[in-house]
Amino acid sequence: MSALKKLVEILNNKAKEWDEKNDFRIPKLWDSFGYDGLEKKENSDGTISVNPYKFVARAAEKAVLPYQKEEIDYLQPLSKILSQDRSVFKKPYSSWIEKSNVYGMQIRTFSAWDHDGDKKLELENSFGLKDTGTFIKTIALLPLIKKMGFDAIYTLPITKNSTRYKKGEMGSPYAVKNFFELDPVLYDPMADDLSIDEQFKALIEACHILGIRFIIDIIPRTSARDSDFILEHPDWFYWIKIEDLRDYGPPKLTLIKEFTKANEDNIELIYKDPAVQKHIKKFVPSPDRFAPQMWQSIKERCEKDKNLDFFELIEKEIGLTTAPAFSDCLNDPQPPWTDVTYLRLYLDHPVQSAKYVEEDQPPYILFDIIRGNIYKGKKPNKELWEKIANIIVHYQKNFGIDGARIDMGHALPKELEDMIISNARNVDPQFCFIAEELSMDAHKKAKESGYDMIIGDLWAREPRYYQGTLKKVLDILLQLEVPIFAACEIPDSPRATSRLGKKEFSRFATALNFFLPNSVPFVTCGQEVYEVQPMNLGLDPQPESKYMLPKSDPLYGKLAFFDKYALHWTNEGADEMIALIEEVARIRKEYLDFISKENFFKIPHNSKFVLAFGYRLFNEHGKQYLIVVANADILRKRKVSLNLMKAGLFDVGKGRQIDCIYSLKGNKEYMYDFPQLTIEMETLDIKILKVK
Repeated sequence: MSALKKLVEILNNKAKEWDEKNDFRIPKLWDSFGYDGLEKKENSDGTISVNPYKFVARAAEKAVLPYQKEEIDYLQPLSKILSQDRSVFKKPYSSWIEKSNVYGMQIRTFSAWDHDGDKKLELENSFGLKDTGTFIKTIALLPLIKKMGFDAIYTLPITKNSTRYKKGEMGSPYAVKNFFELDPVLYDPMADDLSIDEQFKALIEACHILGIRFIIDIIPRTSARDSDFILEHPDWFYWIKIEDLRDYGPPKLTLIKEFTKANEDNIELIYKDPAVQKHIKKFVPSPDRFAPQMWQSIKERCEKDKNLDFFELIEKEIGLTTAPAFSDCLNDPQPPWTDVTYLRLYLDHPVQSAKYVEEDQPPYILFDIIRGNIYKGKKPNKELWEKIANIIVHYQKNFGIDGARIDMGHALPKELEDMIISNARNVDPQFCFIAEELSMDAHKKAKESGYDMIIGDLWAREPRYYQGTLKKVLDILLQLEVPIFAACEIPDSPRATSRLGKKEFSRFATALNFFLPNSVPFVTCGQEVYEVQPMNLGLDPQPESKYMLPKSDPLYGKLAFFDKYALHWTNEGADEMIALIEEVARIRKEYLDFISKENFFKIPHNSKFVLAFGYRLFNEHGKQYLIVVANADILRKRKVSLNLMKAGLFDVGKGRQIDCIYSLKGNKEYMYDFPQLTIEMETLDIKILKVK
């Protein structure tokens, strides 16, 4: 029996034991499939009261399992499933991600809610269940994701993370303690008969049944300071004495500008700097060499008693700890990242800088060593490389994932990056790789390295629409060799609704992003409910960005990356935003075969705030055109007059019919007197027209 069917059976049995007097609340928006439990009660706060076991079971029974085909194993990549299912014809694209709509989430946050209404998010609430998000609760929200038109989910790391030097209440998902184990926080006691692996399998099966691909985030360059690797391989890490933690950090250089990188011109200057020499001297051999007998004692005790904390023993008895990671930029003012450390990719010092350190110098972290793509040793840490290169394979073979974003992939040695990509593609030739490249300039390098797309920086450009620069973005997108995310916010950036224009801007940018050329629409969880609080402050932070919520909000000052956080599903207007996403995704899907660089054309207009472009449609009905017009001006309405002849549309005169198939604001009226198409545009408005 499939994991999903097992789950439904367990939930249905437990549902019978639920006391219907219990007031277990979920956001009304979660019920996108028409929940029919007799105990269902609508509340005045935007929630409904349900039997949680029955709610998840009915979501699967009504909106997922009817699409399951008995002969298909859904725990394999969707590309393989589609190749086996002869009833489904899919036009092959060079890469499936190019035609996808991606929904980004942190599961711990996405399906979280204060179910017992005590104004706290708890790992065990008054019902003995979790308020925080889980794999199982996320299954109940898949029908909503599908309804909004998404066919791929990208998740922040789902691996076991550390809480030893944690930031916030929960610790960062990027402080990975074990690459091969799932985060126990995502386990759901609703189905305690199923292991966490089986619960994750049920989620993947449900995604694949609905035609939704699953993309994970892997972090191969760093790990938690108390990584599970340490007990077997202490030499894979960089060590300092506990007392040296007090003044530990990236050395401040006297003769070098801020934010430059280590290179051939400055490497000697870096190593001769007294601050660097002082920094390097803090590093000591790994604990197995520093105190062999004490290390052996710790190992033996930990093998006998699995409840012992090996890292705590190392720190207390040997007095050593792993060195915190820091930025590879010289004189970067940000402090060290106290919850993570770098993995030791080479067993010797980099060739370029070895001459500047003593032969017996213990392994150390410095600006050059962090950049393993440029500064390489002669002795690759082969066993570690094999481990790293098989992280994705583990999730492919056990769960059937479809893609991965590689965190800091550009900083890995090229040989290791190649291993990661080729190992995954040997399992699934259509496996998708997303490069963590925020600069558009990296598109060629990413393509050459085997990536299918890059993150890009639309999330930073679009909120600056008021500068009149969006028009230039079209030209940049057309030049890229791989697509980027069409996003007005990403998990590391400020929220679109917190930017200038608030909800109006968020609606405008979200709609526009479904039609931009050479890009993949990307919506971050919470964007659809006008979330204002950022998940993290990593990119482009705003003043007071941690405090976007009113002080009366129980989540005031909390960040989803590090704290217990739930999206504001009951925000006013959220249902309208969801309907907007659903509508533009439907239009995109209808014309998906034609939305490509090859079919793209621009329509000249003299205002820098007006974007006018379209796609040529060639099908059995002859030559047709899809025209998108956007007024990226928050201050002025405009009467936009477009000369279609100047766009090369010479055949749209007599006998042609134009329909306005979408209007973000106002009516759908326009005037057409060949070759002039005139449209009344509201501020931050979008109109889509079809010429047939």
